[in-house]
Amino acid sequence: MKHMISANQPDVVMIYQDKDSVESAIEQIMSLELNFKTYKFDTNTLHDIVEMKPKVVLLSSNNVKSTIEFYIEYLEEYEQNIAPHSAILLINNRETACAYLACENGLFDNYAIINPLNEPFRLKLVLLHELKIIESHKNNSIERLIEGGEEQLASCIEHGVALKRSFQHQVQKCENNIVEAANKLEDAGKTKAALQNIAGISLNEMNDSVSQSIDSIVEQLIELKINNQSLKQNIESYHAPKRKSALGVNPKALSDEHSKSASYKILIAEPSDLFSRVIEEIFAETVFKYLLVNRGREAISQIEAFKPDVVLLAYDLPDVSGLDVTRHLRKIENNVPVIAYTHERDKSVLKQWIPLGLSGYLVKPSKKSAILKSVAKAVKEPAHVIHQQPDPATGDIRWLPEYSVGNHEIDEQHKMLFSMINEFFHQEGKSAALALFQSLSAYIDLHFDCEENLLRQINYPNTTEHVKKHDELRKKFLLIQEKLEDYDADVHHKIGIFLYNWLAKHILKADMEFREYALSIEESSFVI
Repeated sequence: MKHMISANQPDVVMIYQDKDSVESAIEQIMSLELNFKTYKFDTNTLHDIVEMKPKVVLLSSNNVKSTIEFYIEYLEEYEQNIAPHSAILLINNRETACAYLACENGLFDNYAIINPLNEPFRLKLVLLHELKIIESHKNNSIERLIEGGEEQLASCIEHGVALKRSFQHQVQKCENNIVEAANKLEDAGKTKAALQNIAGISLNEMNDSVSQSIDSIVEQLIELKINNQSLKQNIESYHAPKRKSALGVNPKALSDEHSKSASYKILIAEPSDLFSRVIEEIFAETVFKYLLVNRGREAISQIEAFKPDVVLLAYDLPDVSGLDVTRHLRKIENNVPVIAYTHERDKSVLKQWIPLGLSGYLVKPSKKSAILKSVAKAVKEPAHVIHQQPDPATGDIRWLPEYSVGNHEIDEQHKMLFSMINEFFHQEGKSAALALFQSLSAYIDLHFDCEENLLRQINYPNTTEHVKKHDELRKKFLLIQEKLEDYDADVHHKIGIFLYNWLAKHILKADMEFREYALSIEESSFVI
């Protein structure tokens, strides 16, 4: 038969027997915006279908046996002219066993249940995989999750994909090392025995496809002549304990002498090798210089030596927790910006961590964009730190005499702010948090009015700028109150970090400026 060429090759062609049974499936396929055509079972249409050379052929009849017979006739009749394609069975729920056998033996590439259509996304996924356009849909689906408020799930999926790729990379590396070593061996029998022993150690933790892949390599290696000592050296090198600290510098950063960000340094303290590898890959693509450590004590010593601009600090470090590392840093008055990195199960520890001064926090696993955004913000806008150890019994930040501005009324109001913000840290639940925040907002408004009147009375030269900062904060408080309407633990913790940073900045910096002025003019309402 003459070979036929089509100018309009559809992505998917569906051949059906009963239109009603495939209506819902058609709707799902149409939503993918593919080049899609449908035909009723008719031998007269087969010639046209062959000529179009579809990439995927969907077949649906009243029973699987009829579909199989029809497809075999199609293959026999047009054997020399049928273009390569994927054949998908569309079946009813009772026919899964037959469909499985047909796919297992290679006649069909996959199947989907369409009657009833209780798994519509499976059909879409099958088509995307068969058409090899799954990559173009991945980002859109992740964005849809985020828009739907499922940012953590999106982060989890993205991170899992990164871990899987990392795993596959390591397996490939292992295979390459084995092949390289095997090329130098002489005794094929000993080679096979040695390699099977190695595979036995690691393959228990691997999936079947990886196991089969390496088994195949083992079988091929029995024909190679290799050197036993070379194999031993390569294997020992691959399985030697990994160095727990890794210093990475992006070469691009070093070549850009005019880039300010090229000098930024980040220390990453993360106990998991898998998480570490993913994070390292993230920062290897940036202009940051980075140091990777796996233990808390090492983080403490390296922070002093490496002098990072920001620290990404996991809570679950094996010897000294990230929380205790931060306690140590603040005790020695080290103000390095700290980003807490916790599992979802450990988020409650943030109530103790925030009063130590955090620039932010991330929940494992986090999206690459979220990690980079948090780090960039911490570097460019370092958080202010209140130098003290929180109360060991309550974890509260305490007002200390050294925070006094010298005016009794203002100092008493500051003490109240400390108390109310500490109380917010401990609140749980939307109603309690919202009520306290409203009270705090009202009190801060009163405090600002009092402070502004005082500054005008003493003719403070920077009163206009100080009032402008107050007005900006009032606007922020209104926005924060709106966020509390969608209250959850993350909203609570983020507001807690904001309140801590504002308190540190307000009392330890802005208010100390007018204190110095008041004392310099010997204002009677201010005393040392």
